[in-house]
Amino acid sequence: MNLLERYLQGDTVRVYEEIERMGQNAFERNNLSEVKAVLTETMNRIAYNLGVIYVALVDEKYCFKKNPRHDFEFPLLKPRWGTQLRIRRLERAVRILGYVPLSLKIFYRIVGSCNFAWDYDANDKIPWEGADPIQISPIIDLLAEIKQIGDSLAGFFLVRGFFFDSW
Repeated sequence: MNLLERYLQGDTVRVYEEIERMGQNAFERNNLSEVKAVLTETMNRIAYNLGVIYVALVDEKYCFKKNPRHDFEFPLLKPRWGTQLRIRRLERAVRILGYVPLSLKIFYRIVGSCNFAWDYDANDKIPWEGADPIQISPIIDLLAEIKQIGDSLAGFFLVRGFFFDSW
């Protein structure tokens, strides 16, 4: 039985432990398709669960941003056209420092983004002490932030003999 079949049968913890034990071998051709299949199923479940949580929070009168003006203010934002291109831009932007995790790339392809933060401007009294909302910015906002950081670091790297290419 392959990893996805085991995952679908509920053996999720052991499947993830096995992927973790693979280390870098998880990215080899013979393993990568199975790993991607498991991560894709995981992200589909995350998308579904975030939808369920969102509806439950709305029912509880959770104070989401009333009139979002920016993508990052929307509680849930599905992937938009051009997501794959933006993922490639993100990979190029961070390559000097490392890599974009496969799970994050698949998250952006399937889920998009989420922001379950309480709107303290509308109501500063959150009814749940210790609330810790999930918030994953849209990829376009992440790219803008990385560009801003890259622009400020560009001089630093050039002065020290490095070339920082954020795009």
